[in-house]
Amino acid sequence: MRAIDFDKGDFLKYENKIFQVIDIKHTHLGRGSANLTLILKNIQTGQRIEKVFKPDEDLEYLEVEKRKVVYIGKSDKAFLFKNEAKKYELKRSSFNYLEKYLKDNLEVVGYFDEDDNLIFVELPKIVEYKVTFAEPGFKGNTVQGSYKKIIIETGFEFKAPFFIKEGDIIRINTETGEYVERVL
Repeated sequence: MRAIDFDKGDFLKYENKIFQVIDIKHTHLGRGSANLTLILKNIQTGQRIEKVFKPDEDLEYLEVEKRKVVYIGKSDKAFLFKNEAKKYELKRSSFNYLEKYLKDNLEVVGYFDEDDNLIFVELPKIVEYKVTFAEPGFKGNTVQGSYKKIIIETGFEFKAPFFIKEGDIIRINTETGEYVERVL
């Protein structure tokens, strides 16, 4: 597929990695030829890069289907997901950043290639977690911006306001890794 035919949200394989097109910039300098700058997001690392292509340059387009899947656990080498019909695996080594956010029965969006292989998952932007450990908060402790260390049910550490206690349910933004609000 030609570079000029890509739209935001499309997927492509470039340098043996899978990228999602985040943005497209068309530039034309004087008498020179036009160029397309594609802002690409590596689906395994989340890293964003900018690549310049000629409009007629051929790139490998990936047909991707989105379906809801549910996280059901992990093995030594993979995260395990399922939908009504089938179980799927996603390599832990390629997507280790997911580990801090995945909890049992969390519904995520799975992206599948033409052969029905799960190639990556997209987490919900905001997810609720139970706090399993919270450092004690002290009244009037505002010297450090009123944040303290907490550990959520997945076993990972985050920063939250001093009023959060063990057993509270909180919301965390999975894109930034930041505390959003207390639910209970």
